[in-house]
Amino acid sequence: MQDQPAPSPSSLRRSPAAGEYLVRIYIKLRERKRIVGARLAESMGVSPPAVTQALRRMTRDGLLDQESDVGVRLTEKGRALAEGTLRRHYLLERMLVDQLGYSWATVDEEAHRMEHSLSPQLEEFLYERLGRPATCPHGNPFPGSPAEAALIQSRTLASASRGEKVTMLRVTEDGEEQPVLMHRLLECGFLPGVRGTVVTTNKNAGTMRLRAPKGTVELPMALAEYVRVSEPLA
Repeated sequence: MQDQPAPSPSSLRRSPAAGEYLVRIYIKLRERKRIVGARLAESMGVSPPAVTQALRRMTRDGLLDQESDVGVRLTEKGRALAEGTLRRHYLLERMLVDQLGYSWATVDEEAHRMEHSLSPQLEEFLYERLGRPATCPHGNPFPGSPAEAALIQSRTLASASRGEKVTMLRVTEDGEEQPVLMHRLLECGFLPGVRGTVVTTNKNAGTMRLRAPKGTVELPMALAEYVRVSEPLA
């Protein structure tokens, strides 16, 4: 199996604010989404003018390219920064959940607070100590991991039909910021690598019911869009 790319050097680090912008842009581009300033502002809790200024500053610093026909793109430097931050974030999530028993449903926010204080030495130590993980606890792939493309392109739970048995693959980064979704998935035990069955779908009500090892849960279709699953199982 291909080794995980080495952690990015500390010389590429920038301020937490710039890092957060870069990671969010990277994630949206990886999910094949176009960068829209208003949506980016909403997700980060800032004003659209603040996003515009930040994008201009990062373009000036050689982290982004902004072209009218294709929108925002990360430069090689910007991509390296985003991938380095995301790797640190995933490693911290793994440590907190796997080693310390921190809640799977809320670890994303805690790791976000810590990711910019992780030294390159500790980053490398954690990577090796945790067994060179390929995904975060929510199933999202480390940048450059062997199964990255397949996981990113996997279908949504919302697309599954009644009676289908599926395996949870991941909860998208946007989904991790949906507390109702995260807690319902945790309560019913539908986590990455776990099988579940779509009991019912109700397009009129916009809901579906899913049976997992710890019980049955109702999910709005809008939230089920954030969950990625396998093709139907036999």
